Amino acid sequence: MNLHFPYIDRIWRARGELPLDEALSPDEAFARIEPLLQAPGTDYAVDGDTLAYSKRNPAAQDKLATFTSGTLRISQQDNGRSLLSFNVSSAALLLVFLAPLLFLGFAQAMVTINGWEQANTEAAQPDKKKEEKPKVKAELHPLDKLLGAPEPEDPAKKKEKDKGKKKEKFSPTRAYVLAGLFFVIYLVGRVLEPWLLKRTLRAALARRPDESAVADGEEMVALGANFTQGDAR
Repeated sequence: MNLHFPYIDRIWRARGELPLDEALSPDEAFARIEPLLQAPGTDYAVDGDTLAYSKRNPAAQDKLATFTSGTLRISQQDNGRSLLSFNVSSAALLLVFLAPLLFLGFAQAMVTINGWEQANTEAAQPDKKKEEKPKVKAELHPLDKLLGAPEPEDPAKKKEKDKGKKKEKFSPTRAYVLAGLFFVIYLVGRVLEPWLLKRTLRAALARRPDESAVADGEEMVALGANFTQGDAR
């Protein structure tokens, strides 16, 4: 996602800074982040103090799956500690932002079609409305009243009731509901996803490369032991 529009690109881009608890050189910091970039379909390159990456069809378990491209930069602060600055973009956030606009377009199309069909129906029966005369309410015979028969319904009231029951052929309600749902999802994701990214980067930078290797080795040993036990059974 290489589009750059001032203010507008904030819809799908996230920028921020992450202060570190220690002083790390760019090489040390990127060495700790590198395990996050070992997922299939990920390309990355380091240029001095900046790391640029991009992902193609990331898997769901990829911790950077939401932000498919961006840059990470390491700089030194006056207090001697390092600072990680990130500028990343998310195709998923852009799609979720556009989804409400799509459903609102569907709703407006339904409203337009309903209005067009109603206008055609009224235009096709202009003379019938003029010829219609108000019907007089029928009166019950005194004997029927004596026997407790119900009063006949007023034709005028019946006509108003039938008019109120008339349903539109295409209801835009569902489209409006889906538009609102996706808008809420976008707002939640726009706040939550950058926070999760910071948490992921903070955890990666707090972990030394040798610790990552040991943890991965222990995981592979445990996995191999499980397979061995399964074969023995």
